[in-house]
Amino acid sequence: MRLLALIAVALILGPFLGIVVDRAAGRLRVQFEHRCVSCQAGQGTSSMIPVLTWFRSCGRCGRHKGVRYPAVDLMLVASFVLLGRRFDDPRVLMPYLLLSAVLVTLSVIDAETHLLPNNVVWPSILAGLFLVLVVSGELGYEQGIYSALFGAGLLGGTLGLLHVAYEPGMGRGDVKLALLLGLFVGWIEPGLIGTVQRILYVMLLAFGGAGVVGLAYNMIRRRKGEIPFGPALAVATMLVVLVSPGLI
Repeated sequence: MRLLALIAVALILGPFLGIVVDRAAGRLRVQFEHRCVSCQAGQGTSSMIPVLTWFRSCGRCGRHKGVRYPAVDLMLVASFVLLGRRFDDPRVLMPYLLLSAVLVTLSVIDAETHLLPNNVVWPSILAGLFLVLVVSGELGYEQGIYSALFGAGLLGGTLGLLHVAYEPGMGRGDVKLALLLGLFVGWIEPGLIGTVQRILYVMLLAFGGAGVVGLAYNMIRRRKGEIPFGPALAVATMLVVLVSPGLI
């Protein structure tokens, strides 16, 4: 019953995240409708209905309105279910559900535009920090706050150094996203050594995954292409959160 409730929430929330994906990078005015990815025509408020409108065609150009929207819905459902199985305490689950919603949104934006817009990243960092502080206070989990802040500083600082050393290979958006990811990776379990280990796992998985995807892309397309690093960071973080033995 709990997983069914999470699926329902994800399907309701997914179309709204689709609006953010469509409009955040361009700082466009929010309208409660999806747009066709081909001709940018508005699809009306009925396009917000999940599942039933996944296969709808655009009324203007006749093309499918885009796989972006069902992809967001399905990724959100999958992440909510996995996190629901991972965390039993609803107070702990809620911040990680927020994290997964942010990561799905930013991953799709980055994959399409190679941007991680500040109007999504910074509010997410502030909201994540607020939830970590509030939930830690309710649970009497003060040491988790220190681990969370240390994780944010470690991952964000490491990628920040890489950005300074080689700016074309590491964008500022990735550095800011790393602050959010390190916060939640560090929060899983108190202890600086464990936090360092989990941060290392995130970096190894992210760089390894991005390298494999980039190599495959270059071999298939037979030309070099810029591979967005945000999705690799997001997937690596979710994997570490889901399989880490540490429990809050």
